[in-house]
Amino acid sequence: MMRLCHLLTATLLLCIASANAQEVTFSTPGGFYENPFELTLSCNQRDKVIHYTTNGNTPSANDPVYRSPLLLDESLYSHSDIYTILNCPETMWFLPETVQKCIVIRAAAFDENGSPSGKVTTNTYLIKSLGCDTHGLPAVSICADSLDLFDYERGIFVPGAYQDPSNPEGTGNYYQSGREWERHMNFEFYETDNKGVNQQAGLRTHGGNGRKLQQKCVKIYAREEYGKKRFNHPFFETISDSSFKHLILKPFTSSWTQSGINDYVSNQIASRLDLETLASRPIALYLNGEYWGIYYIHERPDENYLEDHCHVDINGINLIEDWDGTCEAGSNGNFLVLYDFIANNDLADPDAYSYVASQIDISNFIDYQIFEIFSANLDWPANNMRCWQEGNGPWRWIFFDGDIGLITKEYDAFANASYDGPSTYPASSTSTLFLRKLLENESFKVAFLNRFNQLLHSAFAYETTKPLKDKAFEKLEGEIPNQVARFHNPDSLQLWEQHMEGIDAFLSLRERHVVRQMQEYFYSGNYSLTIDALFPSPAQSEIHILTNFDKTTLTTIQIIDLKGRVHMSLEHTFGAGQYELILPIHLPSGIYTLRIGETTRKFVVIN
Repeated sequence: MMRLCHLLTATLLLCIASANAQEVTFSTPGGFYENPFELTLSCNQRDKVIHYTTNGNTPSANDPVYRSPLLLDESLYSHSDIYTILNCPETMWFLPETVQKCIVIRAAAFDENGSPSGKVTTNTYLIKSLGCDTHGLPAVSICADSLDLFDYERGIFVPGAYQDPSNPEGTGNYYQSGREWERHMNFEFYETDNKGVNQQAGLRTHGGNGRKLQQKCVKIYAREEYGKKRFNHPFFETISDSSFKHLILKPFTSSWTQSGINDYVSNQIASRLDLETLASRPIALYLNGEYWGIYYIHERPDENYLEDHCHVDINGINLIEDWDGTCEAGSNGNFLVLYDFIANNDLADPDAYSYVASQIDISNFIDYQIFEIFSANLDWPANNMRCWQEGNGPWRWIFFDGDIGLITKEYDAFANASYDGPSTYPASSTSTLFLRKLLENESFKVAFLNRFNQLLHSAFAYETTKPLKDKAFEKLEGEIPNQVARFHNPDSLQLWEQHMEGIDAFLSLRERHVVRQMQEYFYSGNYSLTIDALFPSPAQSEIHILTNFDKTTLTTIQIIDLKGRVHMSLEHTFGAGQYELILPIHLPSGIYTLRIGETTRKFVVIN
């Protein structure tokens, strides 16, 4: 038996070695090159014939035979002109006069009977002197059989057989989902120095509105059956991870402004908070050798993401994708129990709040709600919610999809986040329940407001966010004319610049509108205050302050010495009733005045 096993193993290895030997070898790998050059294809077995294609399709015995080195010039561009195929509702379609192209060579070895003898090898060449310049952006090349993409019955990029004429913008082949709508393709990613990946993978359409766009949103899957279980490359500059199971290619046009950066910048701001956020990076995409515009290569917020980033057991994750408990992974049982408890209990009660605080990561939940409110996300909270837990641990929230954020600086997101009416979009009483009920608790409310105030002066401050917008501008500026020519979105370079200025205006002015709204919702009317105690006295490294406010109050705290010099000044929210605040101090010995609003109390520091 053991001898038979060894024999089978040896036979298998021999078959694998034979298949590898029959794989076509390219003299030069794919990537960016300055000028045309000759490419040589070869196969170790001389009795095999190499057939190749230049339009992204899988080679067959009916395709050209490789006989001599190929000069990589315009003659090898694809002539399929897939950009002329209607791939979205007619009202959304733009037909350019022509498109930029790169050179795609797909080759395979065939035997004398015309049967393939090894796997297909694919390489994409971006020749700058031929006009294929991504202006510093990495490039992604996707090659898939045209029928898989554009066939009426099975093509995943067309309205096709599944479009309902009575609802053309909400139906179509591209809205179909599931494994049966995954298509085999070749995925290449090239940094400007040609480092990257080149492997076979799975392709599906992705998202809601992103599926029907002319510039499609897609998911790509690494699977063992395609050759590799993961995409192994450090795609993202902002995280150290270099291995990914799934990735998303999100188009420039998915943003609801012609800046194209709403989600990209939102994720960068949110990454500085206590949140799970998604790394992304702008790239230029080529589909079967044709330019397909600016995209963002993007992480996907699924259980594989949580396993990689949060180092949790993928088999123990519960992942919820809607407030009704819709479950993407694991079970929704714990979430539904928690939702029912929050709905049916008064969280002003300390015991009820203590239970909820044991089930929710309060710090994470506060940051999640605050960022959605600050960014004025018009597609939230009734949509785009994901939370997760490991086992029976606390629930945490993931920020994703900021395509409709950073737009309306005056937007009253407090009203949206606390809405309790009959509407279902963009807010519903179901989607706002957690925040509304938690705000009944004074300690939660104080923590929420103080954290909001802290972030307005740190992560949300204009001097912090403006560099993120400026960097996005620098990355995209050179490639925008190509995006304009291909999809007419943005309409022009000038209009793109105007929309970028709109993002800048939001980042610079949003704070004042949020502060005004906070005042209206939480701080309206006069308050009364007493400072019940201030200790220890003398103090050294910290002071404890017991206050008594008749309502939740935002006011200024100052520490002033005998010469009138201000040593500390900050804004702080105090809870109604007796409230203890601990202030760290670094003061020389002396007598000081603590001022809270208009109320003062002296204290002594001895070092």
